[in-house]
Amino acid sequence: MELDKKLALGFVNFDSGVGSNNEVEIRVPYDKLKELSRGKYVIIPHDTDGYYYLARLTRGPFFTPDAVSRDSAFARASIVQAGDIAFIPDYHGIGYCELIGLFHYNSSHLSGVQTRPHPKSPVYNLPPDKIQELLKLKGNMYLGQLSGYEGIRVYLDANSKVVLPRNIGIFGTVGSGKTNSSQVLIEEAAAAGWAVVVLDVEGEYISMDKPNSEIEHNPGLKKKAEQYQITPEGLRAFQVYNPAGTDSKRTDSLEFSIPFGSLSPYELSAIMGMNETQEDRFIDLWDKQVADITTKSTKPKNPKNQWKAIDENKFQEEPEYPDLTIQSLLERLNVEVTEQKGSSKASWLVVKRLLNRLRRFGIFDSTDDLLDVGDFLKAGKVSVLDLSNSYTVQVNNIVIAYLLRKIFDSKISNPDLPPTIIFIEEAHTFVSKENASKMEALLDRLREVTRRGRKRWLGLCFISQQPSHLPEEIFELCNTKIIHQTTGNRNLNALKISGGNVNEAIWDDVPTLGQGRSIIISPQYQHPIMTNMRICKTNREHTD
Repeated sequence: MELDKKLALGFVNFDSGVGSNNEVEIRVPYDKLKELSRGKYVIIPHDTDGYYYLARLTRGPFFTPDAVSRDSAFARASIVQAGDIAFIPDYHGIGYCELIGLFHYNSSHLSGVQTRPHPKSPVYNLPPDKIQELLKLKGNMYLGQLSGYEGIRVYLDANSKVVLPRNIGIFGTVGSGKTNSSQVLIEEAAAAGWAVVVLDVEGEYISMDKPNSEIEHNPGLKKKAEQYQITPEGLRAFQVYNPAGTDSKRTDSLEFSIPFGSLSPYELSAIMGMNETQEDRFIDLWDKQVADITTKSTKPKNPKNQWKAIDENKFQEEPEYPDLTIQSLLERLNVEVTEQKGSSKASWLVVKRLLNRLRRFGIFDSTDDLLDVGDFLKAGKVSVLDLSNSYTVQVNNIVIAYLLRKIFDSKISNPDLPPTIIFIEEAHTFVSKENASKMEALLDRLREVTRRGRKRWLGLCFISQQPSHLPEEIFELCNTKIIHQTTGNRNLNALKISGGNVNEAIWDDVPTLGQGRSIIISPQYQHPIMTNMRICKTNREHTD
């Protein structure tokens, strides 16, 4: 295809000898400056007939005089004395483009770039019909619009194993739009036939069965809804649940408790914050109690090994002990304490105190309404666990650990269940970098779910405003990342380390993205995609 140079946005400049191999400088004449903006996609002819470089403007536009130096008296006077002098030297624009790949115009396949455009090569705007095709933006989950291109939609593919089953991370500061992005993903995953489970620590998602009430009363949002072609509507298959001992604003919320004997003692000791000695005491106590309520034929020969990861090709559910309650364990502990002396007794007393505190939460064995994950695993259903009134991170972590285990077991034992995704809000409170060494059992659970769950279409979505507090391996588990405005060097560095080969100029934009804008990094896309996230169709609490 032959393009008219008169239609060129600009032309490639001579190289300066500095910079990276995949960045080129372009010069843009004055009459084309209105077309120059960061994020714009352009194509540059290659030496081979029919081939083009695909590039994206990552730095600029910068402006420089045509015929004089920017430091000349003429140029300086036109700026410094602008209030008195009307003239200004003729000027043009400078932009820096990142080379993304090489393609033939009749194909959508991008190959790597091992050469550079020659000086004076024309630079053309990429036609909109080629953008979605080249960048692999197609799918069945509508996220928003490509930044700078109103009308070009950005999708994720819910049917691709490299997307939802390989986990998602949503990161951003308060007010950046990450909760809206989470809600958009929930809406789209449910519409695509996924079973969706939301661990809601703030009570923001409990009214998603109602249409977005803000759109009708906010002219700005109403205009956005029209721009994104969004009609407010609530989810149809929707249920809220709350832990026993807590309240929910939803009068139709279903209360649940968790059987104490269904969790790993290692997970419980981590959640309670026990040190190594206390953990040994607790697990010894657990094993003795288990020995009393099981027959010798069913008792594991090595109780500690029962909690280790199971063979990849041979599924066997971890043992549960319905008769093992927190009360029965405390009664046995009281006997144990009376037999101890000195420092040994002191550590036992700490275990007793921690167990009593756990009992007061009321989450274990307190009602007959045990959490049945079978109710969650239905195509298109969204189940929200309202943890907003649990008052303690420990209760939240108990619920998360139990859900991960039960849903994972169900998906492994029954491959016919629908694809499932679990959203974990404030993920840094579940497993933090500071406590990672003490929470190996919980990290093991996450590793197992991500490693083996991917084949069974089970994915996780981690949401956090403090990415620097998450262990690095959480980022590694998230192959798709939706990054909103993020400030602070620690948070930015945490994202950069896990972001892969992302142009530094893109990271420079992250602190100033503004509400609703995001950078999406995903194996589905050819490179990071700057996206204006659409507004959610469903209602959200705490929007003031």
